[in-house]
Amino acid sequence: MDLLVGRDPELTTLERLLEDARAGPGRFVVVTGEPGIGKTSLLARLFRRAEERGALVLQGSAAEFERELPFGLVIDALDAYLESLDPRTFDRLAPEDLAELAGVFRTLDPGSGEPSTAAERFRAHGAVRNLLEGLAAGQPLVLLLDDLHWADGASLELVAHLLRRPPRGPILVAAAFRTGQADRTLEAAIEAAMRGSGLVHRMAVGPLDPADAQMLVEGAGATKREQLYRASGGNPFYLLQLARMDDAGRDDETVGGHDRGGVPAAVMAAIVGELDGLSAPARRFAEAAAVAGDPFELDLTVQTAGVTEPDALPALDELVTRDLVRSSPVPRRFQFRHPLVRRAVYESCPPGTRIAAHERSADALAARGAPAAARAHHVQHAARHGDVGAVGVLREAGEATAQRAPESAARWFEIALGLLPQNSPPAGRVELLMALAGAHAATGRFEESRTALLESIDLTPGDEEAVRVSLIGACAGVEQLLGHHEEAHARLTTALERLRTPPPPRRSSS
Repeated sequence: MDLLVGRDPELTTLERLLEDARAGPGRFVVVTGEPGIGKTSLLARLFRRAEERGALVLQGSAAEFERELPFGLVIDALDAYLESLDPRTFDRLAPEDLAELAGVFRTLDPGSGEPSTAAERFRAHGAVRNLLEGLAAGQPLVLLLDDLHWADGASLELVAHLLRRPPRGPILVAAAFRTGQADRTLEAAIEAAMRGSGLVHRMAVGPLDPADAQMLVEGAGATKREQLYRASGGNPFYLLQLARMDDAGRDDETVGGHDRGGVPAAVMAAIVGELDGLSAPARRFAEAAAVAGDPFELDLTVQTAGVTEPDALPALDELVTRDLVRSSPVPRRFQFRHPLVRRAVYESCPPGTRIAAHERSADALAARGAPAAARAHHVQHAARHGDVGAVGVLREAGEATAQRAPESAARWFEIALGLLPQNSPPAGRVELLMALAGAHAATGRFEESRTALLESIDLTPGDEEAVRVSLIGACAGVEQLLGHHEEAHARLTTALERLRTPPPPRRSSS
């Protein structure tokens, strides 16, 4: 069955852009639409057409539950391919580019150095653009980036950079995201690029018309096809899920008693119906996979599920047979049929089971020696209040990513602050607040930065004058950026007066 019925105009446009990009200069196409409307299917067809024409095609998808992983979308698209290359390939890169790329891609030499200033994350954008141009030197390159609405802040900044400064050569970048759910900064970058270069095309994918939609469920009777169309609103994914649930004899008004977690009720009901048909081991393994990631590695998911591999493999086979998960080009790596499937599985998982799975996943990654940034996503979902070890992981993750991905760092600092024991020394809380203030300021959230600085000032003992003065100066600087000039002036004046006033003489003990 062709899931792209009624999409001939969109396919024609994508093929034209592919040919234009092959001839140069490169092109950028943005595909938008509601969940399940067919964006991913269009990118998949573009993938096949590009490969048929001899292009190198790399694809990555953002994951909803991994938004804090810096450059996660870009890593998903490029990391496995870079790992497959001869290491001598990178000898052609400029040393400064290789150093920047090593801070993004784990397959490259991690000893190339960590960023020390916020400007380095912008230099990394240029290094990635140069890398793409190098990959396109031998054959046309097509880069597919799906589900940008779930992308981490660092990946979004990189995409915005590529929109402003498109890579040169035979390159087509195709990105997809949900209508109305993209980051506002990304939307602004797209609009500016469309007005400027003329190399950016936006494609809005709408619902199928009744005739095309009914072709997807032609086995049903005419009355049922009309009912399915009305319930799906012409959305092909919802339509097929409702039809599958109807074939199983499920009541399409029930959701199995589970929290839908933002998934449309009909889709949640259909997917919960599929899960109810699984064996208990397969369902538990699906829940562990939803926690481990998408795509998910078999070894990590086995540990997340708390089972042995011999027990896990039959469960995995059942999930593949039921088409809930699919194989990926990378050995021992699998992915859910659709991101909404993963979300439905994750949300239908009992909360206690989910917490335990996150904890096992965090422990497994720690045993592997994974960096704090890779473990922090799981730690934040499983940590207990007062767990100083979890606070340390989150703080380390934030500090490691603050320069290149301050949005992720701010999230981790906030969670770490919430986990701190009530009786923890003020100095540790102040240090986290200062780090949080810096991360907020780096992303332009000056009001939040000011709030963190004010709290840290209140917590700093009066005898630690140097720390207080530093915090007051930082707070006044942020207030100036907010336009609170009088408050900033008064704050600085008060601090100076306090410095000029000698402390009262100590009374003699005699």
